[in-house]
Amino acid sequence: MILCINPNCTLQDQPQNDNNRFCQSCGSELLLQGKYQITQLLSDKSGFGKIYIANSAGTPKIIKMLKAELNNNAKAVELFEQEANILGELNSPGIPKVDGYFQVISRNGFTWHCIAMEKIEGLNLEQVLQQQGNSPINQEQAIGWLRQLIEILHLIHSKNYLHRDIKPSNIMLKNDGHLVLIDFGTAREMTATYLVAIGAGNPITSIESRGYTAPEQINGQAVPQSDFFALGRTFVHLLTGRYPLTMYDAQNDILNWRSYASHIDPLLLDFIDYLMIREVNKRPGNTQILLQRIGEIESELSDTVNVVGRRAKATTITQPVNTQKRHNFSPIVIGGLLLALIAFLGGNSNKQNTQTNTNTQSDKFPIGVLIGVPLLLVLIILLLSLFNPKLRCYLGLPSSACATASNPKITPKRLPGQPPKRQGKIDFFPYEKGADKQGRTAEFNIAVLSIEYKWKLGSSYQIQYNDRVINVDTLKSNLEEQGIQKIMENPSEIISIGTASCEGEATTEERRALDRAMQIQLLGKRLFGKIASVKNYRLLNLGQFRQGECNTSQESTSYQRSLIIMGVKNQTPGVIIDEALRSRLINKPFADFSLEDYTLGTPEKFKTIPSKLQ
Repeated sequence: MILCINPNCTLQDQPQNDNNRFCQSCGSELLLQGKYQITQLLSDKSGFGKIYIANSAGTPKIIKMLKAELNNNAKAVELFEQEANILGELNSPGIPKVDGYFQVISRNGFTWHCIAMEKIEGLNLEQVLQQQGNSPINQEQAIGWLRQLIEILHLIHSKNYLHRDIKPSNIMLKNDGHLVLIDFGTAREMTATYLVAIGAGNPITSIESRGYTAPEQINGQAVPQSDFFALGRTFVHLLTGRYPLTMYDAQNDILNWRSYASHIDPLLLDFIDYLMIREVNKRPGNTQILLQRIGEIESELSDTVNVVGRRAKATTITQPVNTQKRHNFSPIVIGGLLLALIAFLGGNSNKQNTQTNTNTQSDKFPIGVLIGVPLLLVLIILLLSLFNPKLRCYLGLPSSACATASNPKITPKRLPGQPPKRQGKIDFFPYEKGADKQGRTAEFNIAVLSIEYKWKLGSSYQIQYNDRVINVDTLKSNLEEQGIQKIMENPSEIISIGTASCEGEATTEERRALDRAMQIQLLGKRLFGKIASVKNYRLLNLGQFRQGECNTSQESTSYQRSLIIMGVKNQTPGVIIDEALRSRLINKPFADFSLEDYTLGTPEKFKTIPSKLQ
């Protein structure tokens, strides 16, 4: 059946319309733009428009028409036209292709604003959940869908747009299993004017989908991280089968959702929580970080045991086949061959001596063997040392084993600086003064949050305790039990330190170090949020560790991968914290720490990032 979309038509589904170009009820044109015939009303619940299915030369299309009551709303018309422009700029299988924006004017002068776009075959994720009785999706689905949506967001944000309305009903699952993000009616371009307004605290048009929208967006301050929040809330719904607000504790401002997703590994649960942190500056900085982290999670869950001791996913690891022929001669084989050679040479020598000197040499050991055997033994030992670094160390030859013979896990440098004190499992270094260039001072102490808890290699947010990965809440509880608040002695500020090892490129590791500092700051706010003396928080990103021939699996300093915070107190009015802190770390370094070991430890790059307590 051919439908009329004139809002003023009294019989839009007039049966006689099928064989006519004009509506038999109101006279409106039925072939829009000369190629679209409307066949079905799909939805009239979209925020700005009604959604229709149309036929265009045998190909199904979507026609989105601005609702009649918004036709004279200049802002609504602007956003509607903007949706078409945005879709026209984005080219991705995960975003509907747009044919274009057009207007249709009726005989009585009424104007319809329309967008024609690709029709996505499939159900939206809200419908998918309903179809399966609101049963949660599994972990494999969640990780696959997360990656797809992050890649879509990566394209949108790289074009300087925000989606601003991510939720299950705006994500289509195609029949081939791929996702498509739809409804760009509330999308917004991040122009210079927009960014200036946000930076000045001026609100922009507020867009809200209850249960999914980030707090700052509700207040008209949407930023890229607002899309991350909505993405997190979307997966809360998908992983629990429950609308997010049904799990919200308003009194304590907590979303109690994790108990409904017990089938999901804590690594993935932590990632979702990271997307939904209330403070914008604590969420991931950009989509590149999200892609990196979802890759880390995929790798971690493929073949490792998580914190509760269950294997998340069983995989078969196939070793690569080396097509080049290799000969692996062990030291024992080589030594055996050489000893056989000695015996053979010695035997021949004895035989010759017996034949030529039967009367005078029969009772003497051959001189060739007396000289050759020691030399060959030395040769054997040297050959064996090629295969054994420890043997090279014992022989006084250059070897990395010499540096780790006493402790294969960590061999700290000599401790030239401030020696540590110990409380429980926390190493700390009491307050020492630092001065800025004007002589104004502040005192700083350092606490290594736990000498047994380390940043997991290659991770920006995972904390490893021996062979387990734990979350921030577990570490928080442990630190409180060990008296971290008492150690810090009522500071006025808390500085969280971010460092990274040498496994990757400097820029990548510097970004990882910043993320780690942000994670520690989140922990710091939980630990010290109720301490009256603490007024401010700061981040200090020291970047990548680069000392000598750094080994990623072996720490070169005592606290290279540890979680570290600093306390600040007794500040002289007007003191420049960065200068005072740098002088403290140079003039009174703690343990074997050195600013020179880090890429961002230079004077021009050393800086803290303030963050007000909220």
